[in-house]
Amino acid sequence: MKKLAFCVAAAIVVMASPGYAAPLLFNFSGPSGTAVFQLDSNPTPDFSQTFIGSDQFSFKDVAGTFGGVAGTASTISFGNGIFASLSINAANLGFTQFNAPTLFTGSPANPTFLTGSFTLINPFFGNGQLTISPIAAAVPEPATWAMMIMGMGAIGFAMRRRQKVVTSVSYAS
Repeated sequence: MKKLAFCVAAAIVVMASPGYAAPLLFNFSGPSGTAVFQLDSNPTPDFSQTFIGSDQFSFKDVAGTFGGVAGTASTISFGNGIFASLSINAANLGFTQFNAPTLFTGSPANPTFLTGSFTLINPFFGNGQLTISPIAAAVPEPATWAMMIMGMGAIGFAMRRRQKVVTSVSYAS
């Protein structure tokens, strides 16, 4: 019985272990249009480089809504230094390349996005606004909680009701 309880506890710990980086919602609006897409807070880029004190990394084929139409951006790039802070290449979206501020910490190969609202600067076409916010985790519905509690209760009841096997040994004299 102790082995079964240990196995159940181990399974719960493994299933409850934290997942990967939390998803973030990127909501951009500017003179070129709007873009809404999701990336992990600590993603693995498709491309990264450091060049003369500037960092840049990119993601390819990012799904989202671009210019009000659901689609895929061929490339979304982030950077600092002489590279743009944000550059989005997607259909239904005009020229989208903005500087300042830096939107991430860490290296271009292992970036971590900052959250908040940022004013992005383009001196020729006008400024844009980018909001990076965490996506709220889903909370189980009450019926799901009830089913989980009933299941754990049933397991406990079955473990408690299990009969013990008694073996008797008789010695011949």
